[in-house]
Amino acid sequence: MKIFLISLVSLMSFPTALNAASMAKQKGYAAGAIGTNLCYLRKGMISKETFVLSVENLMLRRGYDTDLLYKGNIKKAGRLIADKLGNNCNNQKIYDDKIFSEKILKILKVN
Repeated sequence: MKIFLISLVSLMSFPTALNAASMAKQKGYAAGAIGTNLCYLRKGMISKETFVLSVENLMLRRGYDTDLLYKGNIKKAGRLIADKLGNNCNNQKIYDDKIFSEKILKILKVN
């Protein structure tokens, strides 16, 4: 019985850990979607309307919460990503910069 209770308690806390990991993933994805599409917007490759539709569509396709796109820290991280991308909107190597990635994580408050 004791083993059963311990197992039950650990299973009850497991979804919380999964939810936290899922939320961190969603926040990072949202910031990346904003950053990449903002880069395209700044280069004149897409319109403001396309920007909004694109980032929302990307979130919906993954089943992520679109409300995250409108949170201040997510938008701030997205702007920093766009700035770091510069003229190369597809440069995934920016995430190899550990200091930059840590800065983004701190803004997103992802531990």
